[in-house]
Amino acid sequence: MLLVAGAYLLLARRYRVLWHPLAIVAAVTTVSVIVAVSGELLSHDGGTGVSGMLRRSAIGGFGWGVVIAAVVWVTRRVILRMK
Repeated sequence: MLLVAGAYLLLARRYRVLWHPLAIVAAVTTVSVIVAVSGELLSHDGGTGVSGMLRRSAIGGFGWGVVIAAVVWVTRRVILRMK
């Protein structure tokens, strides 16, 4: 996860659109779903629990995406006001 976050930050430094809160929410949700579904496929009964895991990880990823986007947005606003 740290590798994914580091890669996202490197890309965001180059492409400003990735700092937009909706882009952050979409990225966190996507990574959450990919990690959860691949973990379900690799470690459990194969594809039987994928639909439930997909739903739970999408909801959880969206929630965390909103939290992370809000923190990033507030932090950027505070830093910009301090300059």
